[in-house]
Amino acid sequence: MHVRRIVTGHDALGRSVFVSDEPAPRATDFIDMPGYGLTQVWRNDTPASLGGTGDCTLDNGSLIPFPGGSSMLMISLPPDTVMGAPLDPDRAFAQMSAAMPGLLECFEQQDPAMHRTLTVDYVVMLEGELWLELDEGQQRRVSAGDVVIQNGTRHAWRNKSGSVAKAAVFMQGLAPRADTTQGPA
Repeated sequence: MHVRRIVTGHDALGRSVFVSDEPAPRATDFIDMPGYGLTQVWRNDTPASLGGTGDCTLDNGSLIPFPGGSSMLMISLPPDTVMGAPLDPDRAFAQMSAAMPGLLECFEQQDPAMHRTLTVDYVVMLEGELWLELDEGQQRRVSAGDVVIQNGTRHAWRNKSGSVAKAAVFMQGLAPRADTTQGPA
């Protein structure tokens, strides 16, 4: 998934400068699920420093930010019929394992779309539509221009349409809760 990324910073005199203007380096188009793409545009570990230009995306670490950190993803999701029937399931899983560290482990085996992360996610729908599913089958249709505040709850994104949907996801890392009433993270 090609995303142009423009990064700013400061020069030695403290003036604002362009640090880079190029494709985000951590991008994957999943060959066995046409239309499925993921790009980590940027990640800040905690504590983030003003004007820091260190590119944490290059370490290929977890897509899930540390508590207090942040991560920005661009996601392209094809219809569920494509996601549920990869051309080569073993190769698809291997590619997802390599491209989605930290996130892939959050998905459930009994329902591979359901997952929960220790993050607050700000999801901005850019194109198409998705259905956000929560516990007990609760669902809401999310269309281009809509924003979802995902508060660390168990959820799945379902694409019931016949076309690809695109979203920007801003993730803020959370510390684990002391109580365990919310279930596994």
